[in-house]
Amino acid sequence: MLVLIATDELSTEPLGPTPSDHHCAVDGELVAPVVLECPDEQCDVCNRAWFGLVSHGATTTAMVVDRPGVTEHILRTRLHDWLDCTGTIDLVVQAVEDGEYEVAGEVFHDPVAAVDDLVSAHVDEIREICANYPVGTIVSRMGQLVAPRTMSAAA
Repeated sequence: MLVLIATDELSTEPLGPTPSDHHCAVDGELVAPVVLECPDEQCDVCNRAWFGLVSHGATTTAMVVDRPGVTEHILRTRLHDWLDCTGTIDLVVQAVEDGEYEVAGEVFHDPVAAVDDLVSAHVDEIREICANYPVGTIVSRMGQLVAPRTMSAAA
């Protein structure tokens, strides 16, 4: 399965790493972007970072890789565990119970469905990114905008 992993290979940037690059995830661990809007308006991490699904560490660079041993079930489980450990699932469940959880105009009344939808949104985001870049591409992000950090070589 094509997935995103943490990488500190910033030397591929033509001018080296940017001053705002950071890498606190474990090299090679599965990462995901945050698909929920961060409630902290001063936060510049959630908008740019990929988060390690085990370490919870943030990195500004990820790599598209093919991990045959990773299935969608495994990815969904890792995403769920990460969201649970960060408290996001508790927040979603509470918002659903309070009648305040809405995604793209759809109000959720079932917390299980809401959590499943959130996990699916992360899987879909990872799939879309991986579908747009070849294996080995190092990417960075600014919100929904994802861009390669390497220059394509001319044939």
